[in-house]
Amino acid sequence: MTTNPRSAYIHIPFCASKCWYCDFNSYCGLESLFDAYVSALTKEIHSAQRSLTNELQSVYFGGGTPTVLPTRDLCSILKELKEVIGVSDDAEITVEANPGTVDFASLGELRKAGFNRLSLGVQSLDDSFLRSIGRTHTRDQALNAYKTARQVGFANVSVDLIFALPGQNPTDWTRALDGFLQLDPAAEHVSLYELSIEEGTRFAQMNAQGVIAPVDEDMRLEMYESAIARLAEAGYEHYEVSNFALPGYRSRHNTTYWLNESYYGFGAGATSYLERKRSRRISNPSKYIDAINAGSDAIEFSERLQGRAMLGETIIQGLRMLEGVDLSRLQAQTGLHPMSEFSTQVESLKRRGLIELVGDRLRTTHAGLLLLNDVSGEFVTVP
Repeated sequence: MTTNPRSAYIHIPFCASKCWYCDFNSYCGLESLFDAYVSALTKEIHSAQRSLTNELQSVYFGGGTPTVLPTRDLCSILKELKEVIGVSDDAEITVEANPGTVDFASLGELRKAGFNRLSLGVQSLDDSFLRSIGRTHTRDQALNAYKTARQVGFANVSVDLIFALPGQNPTDWTRALDGFLQLDPAAEHVSLYELSIEEGTRFAQMNAQGVIAPVDEDMRLEMYESAIARLAEAGYEHYEVSNFALPGYRSRHNTTYWLNESYYGFGAGATSYLERKRSRRISNPSKYIDAINAGSDAIEFSERLQGRAMLGETIIQGLRMLEGVDLSRLQAQTGLHPMSEFSTQVESLKRRGLIELVGDRLRTTHAGLLLLNDVSGEFVTVP
């Protein structure tokens, strides 16, 4: 296992507004904290210099909505990473963006600063559905942001889409896929997320009040399988349960997570995984800033993964990828072999037709992919 990470995640916890389905660590109306937050992030990056000696191969700015920060601040943070830690010349450097928060000038500045991959939170290309989930941008803004990204030189663009929205049916979803597939040039990558109603969100309240109703399971499955087929026809490789890429455009950064490799997380609520130890920074931006300024590492939670628990987690992450888990690599990574530690679970899942052993790889079948939560549950082990 790589204990000295080659990937870094930067969390920007600010948003212009909170989407109704969102349970991420994000906050609205905190513009007054922007400067202090960037300063604290910079301090955290400098404090990590001692432990990070490899050049970063991937950098990911997520949120929240990173592009609500002034563009100069995003560029400044990336500049600090390059100067203090080091970023490889051919690194994948991603920034997430809401289509309503970028324009020709901001995207041009980001591209010039070294960002070379844009993850665009389109979510839907239907204005009525965008309004129904609390998104503040429109279809036209999404299409214009995509076009502008191409004009300023982004040659690697990923688009996020959500399916199983309240009131959405398979015909609506087909229309959404049609809109995506008509992008010219084609997006290099697309992430498809099935809507889930999470506790604490506005959707959870609306669901409890009977204002909305979740899409039924059969319809969700129909939407997902139709997307798999349509995207395959269009030349996209389905390489992870929710992710599809044109050849050569898999997300290098997210693959770090799915391989359970080490990575560093900077910012409020960011998680790091270093030397088999997972830790999470203080989630509240104001408290995070205060802790960093007081000389603390701002860590609010940590656990060390080892033995069977680490093996189980690595399997769970690896089974998200359609190519599955390389068992030889896994044994070298954890010191344990899943066929001995989880033999009962593996044999049971094989009998049920949910996983298969192909050469030295353990992977889900198509049926197992559709029941991935059930499959993963077999490998959960409390540390």
